[in-house]
Amino acid sequence: MHPVVNLGLLFTELPWRQRFAAAAEAGFHRVEFPWPPLAPDEVTRLVRAAGVQVGLLNMDAGDLAAGERGYGNDPRLVVRWRDQLRQALDLARDLDCPLVNVLAGRRLPGIDGADQLRCLTGNLRWAADLARRYGRTLVVEPINDRDIPGYLLPRVVDVLAVLAQIDHEAVGLQLDVYHVAAMGDDVTGAVAAAGGRLGHVQLADHPGRHEPGTGELDVDALLSALTAAGYQGGLALEYEPSLPSAASLRVVAARYPRLRPTEERAA
Repeated sequence: MHPVVNLGLLFTELPWRQRFAAAAEAGFHRVEFPWPPLAPDEVTRLVRAAGVQVGLLNMDAGDLAAGERGYGNDPRLVVRWRDQLRQALDLARDLDCPLVNVLAGRRLPGIDGADQLRCLTGNLRWAADLARRYGRTLVVEPINDRDIPGYLLPRVVDVLAVLAQIDHEAVGLQLDVYHVAAMGDDVTGAVAAAGGRLGHVQLADHPGRHEPGTGELDVDALLSALTAAGYQGGLALEYEPSLPSAASLRVVAARYPRLRPTEERAA
């Protein structure tokens, strides 16, 4: 496992153009981010200039500030969704980023829930074949419906049910442990339930969504469960820092040696 810094929640005290270099200066050379408010070619330039590796990026999920969380479930927006998915895969290819995260969307009034699930599943099945041709993997995450009311896939079991319908090796589960805990579900049990579908992990404590070690989550038990499951991917620090970001990351790294940058552990 290797730590990854989420630039959507960390280093937000800086403009987007400065966040890539700031993560590297803090000693973290792996990053992830939601679809950024920058042109793709500028993102590529900034990533290369900072010397960081992108472990995951999100496809466009709409207006996050307005509460949108994807639109793959909207039968009226299939053409738009598929065009944006292609753009995300193009950027992932240019950045040599292996994973693209896809948010399912919130339940839409006036459209039958079963139709929304069919739309999402159809979009993902189409996207899976395209992702395989790009040499990338898509991941889908549960988002708790306490913070985001009406989210279509609030639990790990909901995502796993969709993945079972698609049955494609290019689509996996993104396990955001904060959302699992917010639903009152067992985090280590979720790791076991995911099995070979586990494609990426994101970490924040609960309650509060702050630094690991500030809430009730047993981080050491989580890390042990991931090790026992043979998980070797990214462990993204996707929390809301209670200190300036660089100082916050130092506190987390001191508290949990396995969350230190790889280079620092090797030294």
